Amino acid sequence: MQSLNISTSAMRGIQQALDNTANNLANIDTNGYKRRVASFSELLSDSMTEQPAADNQNRNTPVGLRVGSGARLGLSKLDLGQGNVKMTDVPTDVAIEGQGYFLVTHKIKDANGAVIQEESRLTRDGSFKVQFDDDEGGYVLHTPSGHILTDNNGVNIVLPEPVQNIEITPEGALTANGVAYGNIGIWKVDNPDQLKQVGQNLFDAELASGENPATKYANAIDEGIATLRQGALEGSNVTMTEEMSQLVNIQRAYQLNSRAIGISDQMMGIANSLRSR
Repeated sequence: MQSLNISTSAMRGIQQALDNTANNLANIDTNGYKRRVASFSELLSDSMTEQPAADNQNRNTPVGLRVGSGARLGLSKLDLGQGNVKMTDVPTDVAIEGQGYFLVTHKIKDANGAVIQEESRLTRDGSFKVQFDDDEGGYVLHTPSGHILTDNNGVNIVLPEPVQNIEITPEGALTANGVAYGNIGIWKVDNPDQLKQVGQNLFDAELASGENPATKYANAIDEGIATLRQGALEGSNVTMTEEMSQLVNIQRAYQLNSRAIGISDQMMGIANSLRSR
């Protein structure tokens, strides 16, 4: 039975690793996407069959024969490697070079159209578009999902009129028609692995409605770990060859454990047939 449990737990973890690899491949062309790397951890081990005293000499392991219980997917770690920067020459396309995330917001309304709360999200996708927003009473820079870009105080950047000649400096200063509209906020996350993915290439910023992000995150530009490049987009850091190699390894591991289950079932069938004679 132990062999069945070990192989079953391993196949369950391998299936999750396969899902992780499939998600990476599906987002190979997603702007600013960061791949996740699956890592496994060992389950609890049992100590069985006490060893004679003579066998305990010069031993570094605990007394007894240790029998493992298999492995599981312990962590899906975020790979923070820089993606390839693609030049687009679109003024509202912005790529982050270095660490950090854009902070974007979205208003949640009830059935009557009243604003209930404002959710905050983090993203590396800098493909912004200018569009008029009724709630803000002006033109905003928004993501493909409709979230509005904020400044270094966590306040939505609003342009009072349709503008041209938008310029963004490497330090995040935004000007349009020669008028300054604040600095784009780029925020440093100390432990990105703890970020919760909420879909649409967004992470939950875990900020209360209207809360200043400076209370939880440091400004990555002030820290000197990030700069912005206008007219460019950061691509995904997923590498097709690496993911396909990982896919082959996962397939071989799944086949191995599937074969182990089949052999264990045969051995148990032989044992049952011997007892029945």
